[in-house]
Amino acid sequence: MKRSHLATVLAAAMVAATGTAMAEDNSAVYVGKTAPYTDTSTIKPAIVNECDLPAAQIKLLKEQATAAGVNVLEDESAVAANKGRVLQVEIFNALSQGNAFIGHGKQVTLKGKLFENGKEIGNFTAVRGSMGGAFAGYKSSCAVLHRCQTTLAKDILTWLKNPAKDSRIGE
Repeated sequence: MKRSHLATVLAAAMVAATGTAMAEDNSAVYVGKTAPYTDTSTIKPAIVNECDLPAAQIKLLKEQATAAGVNVLEDESAVAANKGRVLQVEIFNALSQGNAFIGHGKQVTLKGKLFENGKEIGNFTAVRGSMGGAFAGYKSSCAVLHRCQTTLAKDILTWLKNPAKDSRIGE
């Protein structure tokens, strides 16, 4: 009798654990494979052709989410179906002035929308700039733009905790 009771308790614990895992999946935020450019005609061709900002933005968002304990999942089918919480991020603008010798002046602007089962529950414009930080003279323009994107990823994760309409995040 004791063994069957133990089996029942273990089965209940497994069901509870599975329920918890499913609840965590329900809190997932789905993103696409990239954060596409809104319009490449307003961005220098060198940035578009050399820096791969669209793929980098999602990669950095997922890395920062993992570090912060936020469940951001890349799932094109969930995004297309607007299933669950879907975050759409676009690169609205990217600026690159200067260089390693005279100093960097870089900026990335993102636009984002958060949907829950197809209904928009928040949106933002996010801006971050950088002059390159320490040892900027040894960094490429793309590396400094990616530095902006890393900080933007952190900004987005903070916003996801309390999303609102027409938010301005970043700088």
